[in-house]
Amino acid sequence: MPTRVAVTAVILAALLAGCAQRDRLNPLDPKNGATGGRIAGFAALAGNRQVEIRWTRLPQPDVASYGLLRWRSGETPQYIGDPYGKTIAGTVDSAVTNDETYNYRLVAFFLSGDSAVSQTDTATPGSRKIVVLSAGLPGLVGLTPDARDILYVQPAAEAYEDMELDRVHTLLWLTMPDAGFILRTYFDGRPAGPTIDHPHPADVSVSDLRGVAWIAFPDDHLVRAFGPNPASVDTFRTISSLGEAHVVEAGTADPTVWVGNEAGTVRRFTADGILLNEWSLGARVIAIALDEAAEHAWTAVRTSSGDDLYLLDARDSTATKVPGRWSGIADLAVDAATRSVWVSERGTPRAGNGRLTRLSASGAAQAILTGIEPFGIMVDPVTGDCWASEIHTSRVVEVSPGGLIVRGSAPIDLPYAVRIVGGPGVP
Repeated sequence: MPTRVAVTAVILAALLAGCAQRDRLNPLDPKNGATGGRIAGFAALAGNRQVEIRWTRLPQPDVASYGLLRWRSGETPQYIGDPYGKTIAGTVDSAVTNDETYNYRLVAFFLSGDSAVSQTDTATPGSRKIVVLSAGLPGLVGLTPDARDILYVQPAAEAYEDMELDRVHTLLWLTMPDAGFILRTYFDGRPAGPTIDHPHPADVSVSDLRGVAWIAFPDDHLVRAFGPNPASVDTFRTISSLGEAHVVEAGTADPTVWVGNEAGTVRRFTADGILLNEWSLGARVIAIALDEAAEHAWTAVRTSSGDDLYLLDARDSTATKVPGRWSGIADLAVDAATRSVWVSERGTPRAGNGRLTRLSASGAAQAILTGIEPFGIMVDPVTGDCWASEIHTSRVVEVSPGGLIVRGSAPIDLPYAVRIVGGPGVP
Protein backbone atom coordinates (compact mmCIF):
# COMPACT_ATOMS: atom_id res chain seq x y z
CA MET A 1 0.00 0.00 0.00
CA PRO A 2 1.44 3.42 -0.91
CA THR A 3 2.23 5.74 1.94
CA ARG A 4 0.11 8.82 2.70
CA VAL A 5 2.98 11.03 1.63
CA ALA A 6 3.19 9.30 -1.75
CA VAL A 7 -0.56 9.66 -2.37
CA THR A 8 -0.43 13.33 -1.42
CA ALA A 9 2.45 13.87 -3.84
CA VAL A 10 0.49 12.29 -6.70
CA ILE A 11 -2.56 14.47 -5.99
CA LEU A 12 -0.42 17.59 -5.75
CA ALA A 13 1.28 16.80 -9.06
CA ALA A 14 -2.09 16.35 -10.74
CA LEU A 15 -3.35 19.64 -9.37
CA LEU A 16 -0.23 21.47 -10.48
CA ALA A 17 -0.54 20.00 -13.96
CA GLY A 18 -4.12 21.20 -14.13
CA CYS A 19 -3.10 24.70 -13.10
CA ALA A 20 -0.37 24.82 -15.70
CA GLN A 21 -2.86 24.04 -18.48
CA ARG A 22 -5.79 26.14 -17.27
CA ASP A 23 -7.25 28.91 -19.44
CA ARG A 24 -5.70 32.31 -18.80
CA LEU A 25 -8.73 34.56 -18.36
CA ASN A 26 -6.78 37.79 -17.86
CA PRO A 27 -6.50 39.35 -21.36
CA LEU A 28 -3.20 40.97 -20.37
CA ASP A 29 -1.68 37.67 -19.26
CA PRO A 30 1.14 36.85 -21.72
CA LYS A 31 0.00 33.21 -21.60
CA ASN A 32 -3.58 34.05 -22.61
CA GLY A 33 -4.07 32.01 -25.78
CA ALA A 34 -6.44 34.51 -27.38
CA THR A 35 -4.59 37.79 -26.82
CA GLY A 36 -1.01 36.83 -26.00
CA GLY A 37 -1.20 39.53 -23.34
CA ARG A 38 -1.64 42.29 -25.92
CA ILE A 39 -4.16 45.13 -25.66
CA ALA A 40 -7.06 44.23 -27.94
CA GLY A 41 -8.97 46.53 -30.28
CA PHE A 42 -6.05 48.71 -31.40
CA ALA A 43 -6.17 50.03 -34.98
CA ALA A 44 -4.43 52.68 -37.09
CA LEU A 45 -6.62 53.85 -39.99
CA ALA A 46 -5.02 55.79 -42.83
CA GLY A 47 -6.64 59.00 -44.06
CA ASN A 48 -5.64 61.97 -46.20
CA ARG A 49 -2.67 63.61 -44.43
CA GLN A 50 -3.68 61.94 -41.18
CA VAL A 51 -3.96 58.62 -39.37
CA GLU A 52 -6.87 57.90 -37.05
CA ILE A 53 -5.91 55.84 -34.00
CA ARG A 54 -8.54 53.77 -32.19
CA TRP A 55 -8.37 51.48 -29.20
CA THR A 56 -10.64 49.79 -26.68
CA ARG A 57 -10.32 51.15 -23.15
CA LEU A 58 -9.07 48.59 -20.65
CA PRO A 59 -11.55 47.67 -17.89
CA GLN A 60 -8.89 47.39 -15.17
CA PRO A 61 -9.48 50.05 -12.48
CA ASP A 62 -5.78 50.81 -12.00
CA VAL A 63 -5.12 52.07 -15.55
CA ALA A 64 -3.26 55.38 -15.20
CA SER A 65 -2.79 56.50 -18.82
CA TYR A 66 -1.98 55.47 -22.38
CA GLY A 67 1.00 56.32 -24.57
CA LEU A 68 1.30 56.06 -28.36
CA LEU A 69 4.49 54.91 -30.08
CA ARG A 70 5.16 55.71 -33.74
CA TRP A 71 8.03 54.88 -36.08
CA ARG A 72 8.91 54.29 -39.71
CA SER A 73 11.05 51.51 -41.10
CA GLY A 74 14.59 51.83 -39.75
CA GLU A 75 13.58 54.27 -36.99
CA THR A 76 13.45 53.81 -33.22
CA PRO A 77 9.90 53.94 -31.80
CA GLN A 78 9.15 57.28 -30.15
CA TYR A 79 6.20 58.45 -28.06
CA ILE A 80 4.14 61.11 -29.83
CA GLY A 81 2.03 63.66 -28.01
CA ASP A 82 1.26 63.76 -24.30
CA PRO A 83 -0.04 60.73 -22.39
CA TYR A 84 -3.75 60.04 -22.91
CA GLY A 85 -6.09 59.76 -19.94
CA LYS A 86 -7.58 56.40 -19.01
CA THR A 87 -10.99 57.43 -20.40
CA ILE A 88 -9.60 58.23 -23.88
CA ALA A 89 -10.12 55.66 -26.66
CA GLY A 90 -8.55 57.28 -29.70
CA THR A 91 -6.74 60.18 -31.33
CA VAL A 92 -5.72 61.55 -34.73
CA ASP A 93 -2.10 61.83 -35.82
CA SER A 94 -1.85 64.75 -38.26
CA ALA A 95 1.95 65.01 -38.20
CA VAL A 96 2.31 62.57 -41.09
CA THR A 97 3.22 62.71 -44.77
CA ASN A 98 1.06 61.13 -47.44
CA ASP A 99 2.33 57.93 -49.05
CA GLU A 100 4.78 57.17 -46.23
CA THR A 101 4.20 54.12 -44.04
CA TYR A 102 4.01 54.47 -40.25
CA ASN A 103 3.96 51.84 -37.51
CA TYR A 104 1.99 52.39 -34.29
CA ARG A 105 1.76 50.66 -30.92
CA LEU A 106 -0.29 51.53 -27.85
CA VAL A 107 1.15 51.27 -24.33
CA ALA A 108 -1.07 51.17 -21.22
CA PHE A 109 0.48 52.29 -17.92
CA PHE A 110 -0.87 51.08 -14.56
CA LEU A 111 -0.69 52.67 -11.12
CA SER A 112 1.28 49.64 -9.97
CA GLY A 113 4.08 50.55 -12.36
CA ASP A 114 3.29 47.71 -14.76
CA SER A 115 2.48 48.27 -18.42
CA ALA A 116 0.89 46.43 -21.35
CA VAL A 117 1.21 46.92 -25.10
CA SER A 118 -0.91 46.35 -28.20
CA GLN A 119 -0.01 44.61 -31.40
CA THR A 120 1.72 46.86 -33.94
CA ASP A 121 -0.54 48.30 -36.63
CA THR A 122 0.55 49.97 -39.85
CA ALA A 123 -0.97 52.79 -41.90
CA THR A 124 -0.02 54.61 -45.10
CA PRO A 125 -1.94 57.90 -45.37
CA GLY A 126 -2.78 59.25 -48.82
CA SER A 127 -5.35 60.94 -51.02
CA ARG A 128 -6.56 57.74 -52.66
CA LYS A 129 -10.26 56.87 -52.22
CA ILE A 130 -11.42 53.29 -52.76
CA VAL A 131 -14.92 51.84 -53.06
CA VAL A 132 -15.71 48.16 -53.63
CA LEU A 133 -18.93 46.37 -54.55
CA SER A 134 -19.65 43.37 -52.34
CA ALA A 135 -22.08 40.65 -53.43
CA GLY A 136 -21.98 38.95 -50.05
CA LEU A 137 -23.20 42.04 -48.23
CA PRO A 138 -24.65 43.16 -50.72
CA GLY A 139 -23.69 46.82 -51.03
CA LEU A 140 -20.80 49.29 -50.95
CA VAL A 141 -17.59 48.96 -48.96
CA GLY A 142 -15.31 51.97 -48.49
CA LEU A 143 -11.61 51.35 -47.79
CA THR A 144 -8.82 53.46 -46.32
CA PRO A 145 -6.29 54.94 -48.80
CA ASP A 146 -3.89 52.04 -48.18
CA ALA A 147 -6.76 49.48 -48.46
CA ARG A 148 -5.73 47.90 -45.14
CA ASP A 149 -8.94 48.77 -43.30
CA ILE A 150 -12.65 49.12 -43.97
CA LEU A 151 -13.96 52.64 -43.41
CA TYR A 152 -17.64 51.91 -43.86
CA VAL A 153 -20.11 49.30 -45.05
CA GLN A 154 -23.29 50.49 -46.75
CA PRO A 155 -25.80 47.68 -47.33
CA ALA A 156 -28.14 47.72 -50.34
CA ALA A 157 -31.43 45.96 -51.00
CA GLU A 158 -29.79 44.00 -53.83
CA ALA A 159 -26.38 43.60 -55.42
CA TYR A 160 -25.55 46.44 -57.78
CA GLU A 161 -25.28 45.53 -61.45
CA ASP A 162 -22.50 48.00 -62.22
CA MET A 163 -20.48 50.90 -60.83
CA GLU A 164 -18.61 53.59 -62.73
CA LEU A 165 -16.52 56.61 -61.79
CA ASP A 166 -17.43 60.14 -62.81
CA ARG A 167 -14.10 61.96 -62.63
CA VAL A 168 -15.65 65.34 -63.46
CA HIS A 169 -17.75 65.37 -60.28
CA THR A 170 -15.73 62.75 -58.31
CA LEU A 171 -18.71 60.52 -57.71
CA LEU A 172 -19.94 57.04 -58.56
CA TRP A 173 -22.87 55.90 -60.71
CA LEU A 174 -24.57 52.68 -59.58
CA THR A 175 -27.33 50.60 -61.17
CA MET A 176 -29.87 48.35 -59.42
CA PRO A 177 -31.78 46.39 -62.11
CA ASP A 178 -34.42 44.64 -59.99
CA ALA A 179 -35.32 47.76 -58.04
CA GLY A 180 -35.11 49.90 -61.18
CA PHE A 181 -32.84 52.50 -59.57
CA ILE A 182 -29.86 54.51 -60.77
CA LEU A 183 -27.93 56.04 -57.89
CA ARG A 184 -25.13 58.57 -57.60
CA THR A 185 -22.96 58.56 -54.51
CA TYR A 186 -19.77 60.15 -53.25
CA PHE A 187 -16.81 58.04 -52.20
CA ASP A 188 -17.69 58.48 -48.53
CA GLY A 189 -21.12 56.93 -49.14
CA ARG A 190 -23.17 60.14 -49.13
CA PRO A 191 -25.82 60.56 -51.86
CA ALA A 192 -24.57 62.76 -54.72
CA GLY A 193 -27.96 63.36 -56.30
CA PRO A 194 -31.55 62.16 -56.35
CA THR A 195 -32.31 58.56 -57.28
CA ILE A 196 -33.25 58.03 -60.93
CA ASP A 197 -36.19 55.64 -61.26
CA HIS A 198 -36.07 53.63 -64.49
CA PRO A 199 -36.81 49.90 -64.99
CA HIS A 200 -33.92 47.44 -65.28
CA PRO A 201 -30.77 49.54 -65.79
CA ALA A 202 -27.65 47.48 -66.51
CA ASP A 203 -24.16 48.57 -67.61
CA VAL A 204 -23.06 52.17 -67.04
CA SER A 205 -20.19 54.16 -68.55
CA VAL A 206 -19.27 57.79 -67.87
CA SER A 207 -17.59 60.16 -70.31
CA ASP A 208 -15.05 62.34 -68.53
CA LEU A 209 -15.60 65.08 -71.10
CA ARG A 210 -18.62 66.45 -69.22
CA GLY A 211 -19.55 63.79 -66.70
CA VAL A 212 -22.35 62.29 -68.81
CA ALA A 213 -23.42 58.75 -67.90
CA TRP A 214 -24.57 56.35 -70.61
CA ILE A 215 -26.68 53.49 -69.27
CA ALA A 216 -27.84 50.33 -71.04
CA PHE A 217 -31.43 49.13 -70.72
CA PRO A 218 -31.41 45.67 -72.34
CA ASP A 219 -35.14 45.03 -71.86
CA ASP A 220 -35.92 48.18 -73.86
CA HIS A 221 -33.16 47.61 -76.46
CA LEU A 222 -31.68 51.06 -75.89
CA VAL A 223 -29.16 53.21 -74.03
CA ARG A 224 -29.87 56.56 -72.39
CA ALA A 225 -27.64 59.48 -71.44
CA PHE A 226 -28.02 61.21 -68.05
CA GLY A 227 -26.30 64.27 -66.60
CA PRO A 228 -24.06 66.14 -66.56
CA ASN A 229 -25.82 67.90 -63.66
CA PRO A 230 -25.85 65.48 -60.68
CA ALA A 231 -29.03 67.16 -59.42
CA SER A 232 -30.96 66.18 -62.56
CA VAL A 233 -32.91 62.95 -63.06
CA ASP A 234 -33.71 63.62 -66.71
CA THR A 235 -32.29 61.86 -69.74
CA PHE A 236 -31.32 64.06 -72.67
CA ARG A 237 -30.35 61.44 -75.27
CA THR A 238 -31.69 58.01 -76.24
CA ILE A 239 -30.20 55.59 -78.75
CA SER A 240 -32.71 52.87 -79.59
CA SER A 241 -33.14 49.73 -81.74
CA LEU A 242 -29.95 48.21 -80.34
CA GLY A 243 -31.15 44.70 -79.55
CA GLU A 244 -30.59 43.34 -76.04
CA ALA A 245 -27.74 45.71 -75.23
CA HIS A 246 -25.86 44.77 -72.06
CA VAL A 247 -22.55 46.61 -72.58
CA VAL A 248 -21.95 50.32 -73.16
CA GLU A 249 -18.64 52.19 -73.21
CA ALA A 250 -18.32 55.96 -73.61
CA GLY A 251 -15.20 57.79 -74.73
CA THR A 252 -13.70 61.06 -73.56
CA ALA A 253 -10.83 62.01 -75.88
CA ASP A 254 -12.85 60.27 -78.60
CA PRO A 255 -16.39 61.33 -77.59
CA THR A 256 -18.21 58.34 -79.04
CA VAL A 257 -20.44 55.65 -77.56
CA TRP A 258 -19.90 51.93 -78.16
CA VAL A 259 -22.73 49.46 -77.52
CA GLY A 260 -22.57 45.64 -77.54
CA ASN A 261 -25.58 43.35 -77.50
CA GLU A 262 -26.60 39.75 -76.84
CA ALA A 263 -26.44 38.81 -80.52
CA GLY A 264 -22.80 39.88 -80.85
CA THR A 265 -23.32 43.19 -82.63
CA VAL A 266 -21.14 46.15 -81.65
CA ARG A 267 -22.14 49.62 -82.79
CA ARG A 268 -20.30 52.92 -82.45
CA PHE A 269 -22.22 56.19 -82.31
CA THR A 270 -21.51 59.88 -82.00
CA ALA A 271 -22.69 61.53 -78.79
CA ASP A 272 -25.68 62.73 -80.84
CA GLY A 273 -26.67 59.16 -81.66
CA ILE A 274 -25.43 59.00 -85.27
CA LEU A 275 -24.19 55.52 -86.25
CA LEU A 276 -20.53 55.49 -87.29
CA ASN A 277 -19.49 51.80 -87.33
CA GLU A 278 -20.99 48.35 -86.90
CA TRP A 279 -19.42 44.92 -86.35
CA SER A 280 -21.00 41.46 -86.10
CA LEU A 281 -18.97 39.12 -83.90
CA GLY A 282 -21.49 36.28 -83.75
CA ALA A 283 -21.57 35.79 -79.96
CA ARG A 284 -22.76 37.66 -76.88
CA VAL A 285 -20.69 40.74 -76.06
CA ILE A 286 -19.55 40.64 -72.43
CA ALA A 287 -17.02 43.49 -72.14
CA ILE A 288 -15.63 46.47 -74.06
CA ALA A 289 -12.63 48.69 -73.22
CA LEU A 290 -11.56 51.66 -75.34
CA ASP A 291 -8.10 52.57 -76.58
CA GLU A 292 -9.19 56.07 -77.51
CA ALA A 293 -5.86 57.25 -78.88
CA ALA A 294 -6.11 54.68 -81.69
CA GLU A 295 -9.93 54.61 -81.96
CA HIS A 296 -9.79 50.93 -81.01
CA ALA A 297 -12.10 48.87 -78.82
CA TRP A 298 -11.00 45.67 -77.10
CA THR A 299 -14.10 43.48 -77.09
CA ALA A 300 -14.77 40.14 -75.40
CA VAL A 301 -17.52 37.76 -76.51
CA ARG A 302 -18.79 34.50 -75.02
CA THR A 303 -19.24 31.54 -77.35
CA SER A 304 -20.53 28.03 -76.67
CA SER A 305 -16.94 26.76 -76.46
CA GLY A 306 -15.31 29.60 -74.52
CA ASP A 307 -14.47 33.28 -74.84
CA ASP A 308 -12.93 35.22 -77.72
CA LEU A 309 -11.16 38.57 -77.64
CA TYR A 310 -11.26 41.01 -80.56
CA LEU A 311 -9.62 44.32 -81.39
CA LEU A 312 -12.08 46.54 -83.28
CA ASP A 313 -10.63 49.37 -85.37
CA ALA A 314 -13.01 52.28 -85.93
CA ARG A 315 -10.79 53.80 -88.61
CA ASP A 316 -11.28 50.96 -91.09
CA SER A 317 -14.12 48.99 -89.40
CA THR A 318 -12.00 45.82 -89.14
CA ALA A 319 -12.21 43.22 -86.38
CA THR A 320 -9.03 41.30 -85.50
CA LYS A 321 -9.26 38.22 -83.31
CA VAL A 322 -6.59 38.21 -80.59
CA PRO A 323 -4.75 34.86 -80.35
CA GLY A 324 -5.06 32.95 -77.09
CA ARG A 325 -7.35 30.71 -75.06
CA TRP A 326 -9.59 32.77 -72.81
CA SER A 327 -11.73 31.42 -69.97
CA GLY A 328 -14.46 33.30 -68.14
CA ILE A 329 -13.51 36.85 -69.13
CA ALA A 330 -15.10 39.12 -66.54
CA ASP A 331 -13.71 42.55 -67.43
CA LEU A 332 -11.31 44.56 -69.58
CA ALA A 333 -9.44 47.77 -68.73
CA VAL A 334 -7.11 49.91 -70.87
CA ASP A 335 -4.13 51.85 -69.55
CA ALA A 336 -4.33 55.03 -71.63
CA ALA A 337 -0.70 55.97 -70.92
CA THR A 338 0.78 52.77 -72.39
CA ARG A 339 -2.20 51.69 -74.54
CA SER A 340 -1.95 48.25 -72.94
CA VAL A 341 -5.06 46.32 -71.91
CA TRP A 342 -5.69 44.18 -68.84
CA VAL A 343 -7.85 41.08 -69.25
CA SER A 344 -9.58 39.66 -66.18
CA GLU A 345 -10.40 35.95 -66.49
CA ARG A 346 -12.32 34.47 -63.61
CA GLY A 347 -11.82 30.86 -64.69
CA THR A 348 -13.83 28.20 -62.88
CA PRO A 349 -15.87 29.87 -60.10
CA ARG A 350 -14.31 29.44 -56.63
CA ALA A 351 -11.43 27.36 -58.02
CA GLY A 352 -8.74 30.05 -57.99
CA ASN A 353 -7.57 29.08 -61.48
CA GLY A 354 -8.22 32.42 -63.17
CA ARG A 355 -5.65 34.92 -64.36
CA LEU A 356 -4.97 38.58 -64.95
CA THR A 357 -3.16 39.31 -68.21
CA ARG A 358 -1.63 42.53 -69.51
CA LEU A 359 -1.44 42.79 -73.30
CA SER A 360 0.41 45.32 -75.43
CA ALA A 361 -1.47 47.49 -77.92
CA SER A 362 -0.75 44.82 -80.53
CA GLY A 363 -2.03 41.97 -78.33
CA ALA A 364 1.30 40.53 -77.12
CA ALA A 365 1.34 39.28 -73.51
CA GLN A 366 3.45 41.51 -71.26
CA ALA A 367 2.53 40.14 -67.83
CA ILE A 368 0.42 37.29 -66.45
CA LEU A 369 -0.73 36.70 -62.87
CA THR A 370 -2.26 33.26 -62.20
CA GLY A 371 -3.75 31.41 -59.23
CA ILE A 372 -6.40 34.04 -58.57
CA GLU A 373 -10.08 34.63 -59.34
CA PRO A 374 -10.32 38.23 -60.57
CA PHE A 375 -13.58 39.88 -61.54
CA GLY A 376 -14.08 43.63 -62.04
CA ILE A 377 -10.88 45.61 -62.65
CA MET A 378 -9.67 49.19 -63.08
CA VAL A 379 -6.37 50.77 -64.15
CA ASP A 380 -5.05 53.47 -61.83
CA PRO A 381 -4.05 56.36 -64.15
CA VAL A 382 -1.67 57.69 -61.48
CA THR A 383 0.47 54.57 -61.02
CA GLY A 384 -0.42 52.40 -64.03
CA ASP A 385 -1.25 49.55 -61.63
CA CYS A 386 -4.34 47.40 -62.10
CA TRP A 387 -6.79 47.11 -59.20
CA ALA A 388 -8.76 43.87 -59.25
CA SER A 389 -11.57 42.48 -57.14
CA GLU A 390 -10.28 39.02 -56.21
CA ILE A 391 -13.00 36.56 -55.24
CA HIS A 392 -10.73 33.63 -54.34
CA THR A 393 -9.10 35.43 -51.39
CA SER A 394 -12.03 37.80 -50.67
CA ARG A 395 -10.08 41.00 -51.14
CA VAL A 396 -9.03 43.67 -53.60
CA VAL A 397 -5.49 43.52 -54.97
CA GLU A 398 -3.25 46.10 -56.61
CA VAL A 399 -1.13 44.56 -59.37
CA SER A 400 1.94 46.21 -60.89
CA PRO A 401 2.40 46.44 -64.69
CA GLY A 402 4.83 43.55 -64.30
CA GLY A 403 2.11 41.31 -62.87
CA LEU A 404 3.11 41.35 -59.19
CA ILE A 405 0.67 41.90 -56.32
CA VAL A 406 1.90 44.98 -54.46
CA ARG A 407 -1.05 45.43 -52.12
CA GLY A 408 -3.96 43.45 -50.73
CA SER A 409 -7.00 44.87 -48.98
CA ALA A 410 -8.86 44.01 -45.83
CA PRO A 411 -11.18 40.99 -46.30
CA ILE A 412 -14.40 41.72 -48.23
CA ASP A 413 -17.27 39.29 -48.73
CA LEU A 414 -17.41 38.46 -52.47
CA PRO A 415 -15.90 41.63 -54.00
CA TYR A 416 -16.76 42.03 -57.68
CA ALA A 417 -15.94 45.62 -58.68
CA VAL A 418 -13.56 48.36 -57.51
CA ARG A 419 -13.16 52.05 -58.30
CA ILE A 420 -10.45 54.41 -57.07
CA VAL A 421 -9.61 58.08 -57.39
CA GLY A 422 -6.59 60.06 -56.22
CA GLY A 423 -3.32 58.46 -55.21
CA PRO A 424 0.41 59.25 -54.91
CA GLY A 425 1.14 62.87 -55.77
CA VAL A 426 -2.54 63.82 -55.99
CA PRO A 427 -3.70 66.40 -53.39
